[in-house]
Amino acid sequence: MDVLTKDLLVNFLLMILPLLFIQIVYFYSYRNRLQKKESKFAAIFPAISILLCLSFPFTINEGFLWDLRAVPIVLGTLYGGYRMGIFLTAVALISRAALGGDGVLVSTITLLLIWILYLAFMKQFQRSKVPGKIMIGTLLVSFLVLCNLTLSYLIFNVLMPLDVWVTFTIINIVGLIVAMILWEIIRTNFLILNDLIRAEKLSVVSHLAASISHEVRNPLTVSRGFIQMALQDRGQDERQDYYLYTALKEIDHATDIINDYLTFAKPASDQQDIIRIKEELTHSVNVIQPLANMNHVDIHLHDQLPENALLLAEKKQFQQSLINIFKNGIEAMPDGGVLTISISSDSKGYVLCVADQGHGMSDEEVNRLGEPYFSTKEKGTGLGLMVSYSIIKAIGGSVKVSSVKNHGTTFEIFLPVYRER
Repeated sequence: MDVLTKDLLVNFLLMILPLLFIQIVYFYSYRNRLQKKESKFAAIFPAISILLCLSFPFTINEGFLWDLRAVPIVLGTLYGGYRMGIFLTAVALISRAALGGDGVLVSTITLLLIWILYLAFMKQFQRSKVPGKIMIGTLLVSFLVLCNLTLSYLIFNVLMPLDVWVTFTIINIVGLIVAMILWEIIRTNFLILNDLIRAEKLSVVSHLAASISHEVRNPLTVSRGFIQMALQDRGQDERQDYYLYTALKEIDHATDIINDYLTFAKPASDQQDIIRIKEELTHSVNVIQPLANMNHVDIHLHDQLPENALLLAEKKQFQQSLINIFKNGIEAMPDGGVLTISISSDSKGYVLCVADQGHGMSDEEVNRLGEPYFSTKEKGTGLGLMVSYSIIKAIGGSVKVSSVKNHGTTFEIFLPVYRER
């Protein structure tokens, strides 16, 4: 029994060890902005855990290997999705077949049967918090262990002593819980670091905006006033009129940029009101409709919200955040297309989706959206989306972006529910 426990603990350490190195992948993916490729690199680590566990098993009957490979298989599939699950299952089956023995048949049956539970619990796992994830993971690992033990007895009449069976099951469950907690800590630390770096960048811009915006605004206002006076007293020189109108247009453009900086510097207004989302959405679509017509873009609005859908926000700023996102979608389709705007509600809040048929973006570009001075447009400043992100975050919402090159981009805006008291 002592030898068995020692073998299982060695197996436990070998199973945990590769997980600790996964932080390198997170930092590498952030430095190179390759979050999509992160999952491909991450698949290597549970595969290494499987191979290490199979390399140091304990045996009771010839041809049957007992180890903790169930833990990395289950965790890798639940966190990495179906593709990673298929890859890890293949690694486990091939490596187990290479070792031979009657246990190969039992392992194959259990690893295929557990896919029924993957299909049943995958979506629920992704929506659950840590306690719920631990319960689902424990259920799946327990299924693998018990299924292996039961099939070994039914097919080959191999019976494990009760004390060994209990110890083996407990260590598998404890291993799963420890590995899952470590994984969650690593992911949480990385997300916190990511947010801190982004917040530091935005803080610099915010302080800069607050310090210089008012100083720049005053001379712009004076210049605009004198140009308007010159236009009122203009003669018949059309070329002079063109110069004055161009100067006035550029001053208005500079003023808009300054206003964006000011909005970003202080996106949260003290004068928040209870607004009706349907009304503000309809108003924002009507405002942007002329721009859509000029660019030969059709706007399809699918509104599934009830009339009493409410939001606590500053009216003008909320409209501005929507218009900025709609405008980006329209400008992403220079040859025309369809901008699809849909909004619905669930138990957690409201979900507004804005999908265009533009050129799409790479993973790196998607990850940089909302950063100051980053834009995919030739003359863009990145301020529009930066302001929209700040406004939505200030009212308790969030933005998720998905994009595929040559297939368009989709913005998912999550808004909190406001209930009258």
